[in-house]
Amino acid sequence: MAKWTREYEQLRLKAVDNIEREATPFARRDGEAVRERKALPLLEWCRTYLPHYFEAEFADFHGEMIQAAGEPGMPAFVCAFRGAGKSVLLTLARPLHRALSGEVPYFIYGSQVMKLAAQNMDYVRLELRHNARIRGDYGPVEVAGSQSEWVMRLGPGGGSAKFEAFGIGMSPRGRRHGEHRPLEFVGDDLEDAELARNPQREQNLWDWLMDEMLPALEPERFVFTVLGTMFGPGCMMERARELASRRDRGGRPLGRVFLQKVTEQGRSVWPERFSDETLSRIRATIGLRNWLRNYALESDDPTRPFQAEWMGSYRRDEIEIRRLDVVAFLDPALSRTGCPRALVAVGCERGTGLRYVLEAWIKQGTPLEMMDRLFEFNRRFHPRVMGVESNGGYALIRPLLRELEAKRGERLPVRYVNHSRPKALRIEALCSQFEQGRWLFPENPSAGLQTLQEQFLAYPDGWVDGPDATAGCDELLPGAFSPFAEGETYRSIRKRTDFSSL
Repeated sequence: MAKWTREYEQLRLKAVDNIEREATPFARRDGEAVRERKALPLLEWCRTYLPHYFEAEFADFHGEMIQAAGEPGMPAFVCAFRGAGKSVLLTLARPLHRALSGEVPYFIYGSQVMKLAAQNMDYVRLELRHNARIRGDYGPVEVAGSQSEWVMRLGPGGGSAKFEAFGIGMSPRGRRHGEHRPLEFVGDDLEDAELARNPQREQNLWDWLMDEMLPALEPERFVFTVLGTMFGPGCMMERARELASRRDRGGRPLGRVFLQKVTEQGRSVWPERFSDETLSRIRATIGLRNWLRNYALESDDPTRPFQAEWMGSYRRDEIEIRRLDVVAFLDPALSRTGCPRALVAVGCERGTGLRYVLEAWIKQGTPLEMMDRLFEFNRRFHPRVMGVESNGGYALIRPLLRELEAKRGERLPVRYVNHSRPKALRIEALCSQFEQGRWLFPENPSAGLQTLQEQFLAYPDGWVDGPDATAGCDELLPGAFSPFAEGETYRSIRKRTDFSSL
């Protein structure tokens, strides 16, 4: 293999500088201290030996990610948001730890081309050569070989581990390190947006993983970990989902897919690294489509009913809410299925019918919290009517609402709605309106509005409470998407027939 590129040589120098500056020798070097450090669980081991990579406290999902990727005999496909630390954990820290502990004698790294795989593998070698903490606790470490194939040997009495790099199309069959076949495969940087748009190249990638890489590993004991991104129909992660949906004769899945979005219920899953405010700024900067792919892990799928480019945007300071016909709708989710509750407020231009989505609250909150949001939306937006879905016994919230109205001295314009059409029909009736650009969202949406957009784009998969509440708002608004004739009286599409205060 040729020399490293100038760009990567600069990255190597920076990595070495960080290692030597931060991974300084431990103060305690006695045998007991060394044994305690080496026996630490993986995530604590990372913070101890690799402080230059792991500054922020780990989140709960990191432990789940490690567990998902480590099951012997189970191909694991990991997709996590940008900046989640998946590459440094699964292509550097975990293989380094397993090699030093003698768990794996032979690693194979894979990427689009061999040089990329060799670079990913090289970060392990840099730690072995320059990390004073590792060399102090694990003894002298000898590393010899080329860029694409090298062997790590520990001191006297210690073991060894081989690392070898492969690009797509290269075959590892028949490879040995002494008596050992390859035991662990680590795949990263295997596809990009260009490759994902080419069905034949995607098929070649999948065939290479399943026909060349997997059969080359030690049967039953192998560890197979692939990192990927959600690119769209036919991409590697979508194929992995299909594999994971199948079972062997014993009922065991044929694969495992781990997906970790950057937010859950509108809040950051790793606030120590990404605050909600930071995520909001990132989303506004990179745009909805890039946000969905890199942070919400929603793949581009032209077959889905709702598309990101159909969601227009507006600046809040460009509209006067008092000039809009404002309605709100609540899906109380009083079932026991764990569905989130959803409250959405929408303002409509009387002359054009344009819908401005003003706010959304989508959470698995308590009934009292849900009532608080109703009162809050009423004070903020002064809606003409607030619909509440009453199907399935939802009208049981009526006594609670009446009690709170009396206590707070505030009456809400609530109308209880019993839907006769299926939920899917109500939601999908919005598709043509979205495609025409008639639904607008704020440029910097709140957490609830972000969740609402993501639920629309994932539809019909996942939770649909937000889209259902939005469809409820639409039914309370005028139906025409054309200017009204001059002098025509403005009317709502239904009369108010049921108010909580009556």
